[in-house]
Amino acid sequence: MYKSYKFNYLFNATLSAIAIILTVTPANALPDQNISTVVKWAKTRPQLPTLRYNSEAHGYDGTKGNLYFYADVTSQNGTVTKESITVSGDSSIKFTTKNANAVKLLQNIYNFNIANDFQKSQYITKVGRDQFYRGQKFAYITAEVQGGSSFQIIPLNKLQKFIDNAKFCQTNQCDV
Repeated sequence: MYKSYKFNYLFNATLSAIAIILTVTPANALPDQNISTVVKWAKTRPQLPTLRYNSEAHGYDGTKGNLYFYADVTSQNGTVTKESITVSGDSSIKFTTKNANAVKLLQNIYNFNIANDFQKSQYITKVGRDQFYRGQKFAYITAEVQGGSSFQIIPLNKLQKFIDNAKFCQTNQCDV
């Protein structure tokens, strides 16, 4: 009977610890996840708009105030290939690794780990207006756009593909 009690105690303690971790750990929706996960996650982020499928953009997007959020997907019910945030009309937010306001916004939308990964990421190259960074968890693309600043988060293993595509689009007409 003692062994059974000890097993039940350890089992319940483990389940409780897992439940606490899942409750305390903020939900994240990141590239390579299913779009339904991202849409549900966006509803829990007060900074983000409600996302709707946009067939012209081949993804889910929305605007809330001066923030535009976009999730590129392989199909209407597919996998997210990248996510982007554009903030317009706010000169205090420029998506750079040294801009505290931008890093804080990323922390509020994603979490500390993603904001920290971007902040500590290594600058790789600039192609046109796009600047490419390699983090430990993800890769990032930033750009100054008309009236604002843009941030993209992409899978780390696709960084070179995105750089190559940007270079190709410098000399060829591409759908952006």
